[in-house]
Amino acid sequence: MSSSSRHSTVTRRGMSSVMSTIAGPALTTPTRLCFIVEEKYEHDAMPSVVAQALRSWGHQVDVLRPHSTLTDLSELMPGGAASYDAYVLKTVSSGPGLSILEAAGAAGIATVNDHRAIRLARDKAVAASRARAAGLPFPTTWFAARAALLSQVPRDRYPLVVKPNNGSSCEQIFRVDSPEELDRLDLDDSGFLLAQPYLSNPGYDVKLYNTGDEVFAAVRRSPLHPGQDVTEQLIPVTPELHALTVAVGRAFGLDIYGLDVVETPRGWVVLDVNDFPSFGKVPDVAQRLARTVLRLARRATATPVSTPAFVPAMEASA
Repeated sequence: MSSSSRHSTVTRRGMSSVMSTIAGPALTTPTRLCFIVEEKYEHDAMPSVVAQALRSWGHQVDVLRPHSTLTDLSELMPGGAASYDAYVLKTVSSGPGLSILEAAGAAGIATVNDHRAIRLARDKAVAASRARAAGLPFPTTWFAARAALLSQVPRDRYPLVVKPNNGSSCEQIFRVDSPEELDRLDLDDSGFLLAQPYLSNPGYDVKLYNTGDEVFAAVRRSPLHPGQDVTEQLIPVTPELHALTVAVGRAFGLDIYGLDVVETPRGWVVLDVNDFPSFGKVPDVAQRLARTVLRLARRATATPVSTPAFVPAMEASA
């Protein structure tokens, strides 16, 4: 893959408004980065504005599109033709990008976020288990290998929120008020499913974003209340929200991430964890994320991960 073939030539939504805030720091050591961006996001502002900010500061940024590029995995090794200081992933939950990122991580190359942390967050069943094991406030979650199994959820636990186990971008999320309503939903082609008790909310979502150096909170429209009149805006980050965001990052090992939360009589509850959200309404987001990517890449370069060399059996027993 040549650098020119990886660079995007399309206009991203909102790029001009976001890029107008970029004023890069003084360039020190140029860094080589590869952004893995799947087809769904190649026309979006995020993460292309981050890549553009890094380029404007003098760093080399290539874009790998796994849906249209044959990837030579042997070149991922440090020192190989496709070796980078770090790989950055923006992909759908079930897409091929994570496999490529994990291949780079297995070769000892830094990934943003850490590829093991992304795997924890991407599989929603694993994320639910991880959150509860870490003592985070997280709702009861049922896993169903097929839709018919959801009929086993007790009636007194309704209403439910039903969503795909590998979902992203708030797609295919349903509020179900009764078993009869569940029967009317066409979920046969939805793959593995999760169900959780519905937690009352004011008709909008609260999104918490960690850019790697600061936490932001924003009101966003909820997929469960599509007709609600909502003013999407930033809101103050209370000490409780800040502590909850930091705790999630620590539990999952994430550096750049977001979470959906809802306020209940018993306090804030985490509903979902996202390893690279849209960061809507966050000011100067391209510059903030670019600084974090550079920091993580340089930290990894300073302390490289060593992969054990193969030792033949006879030599190992000598």
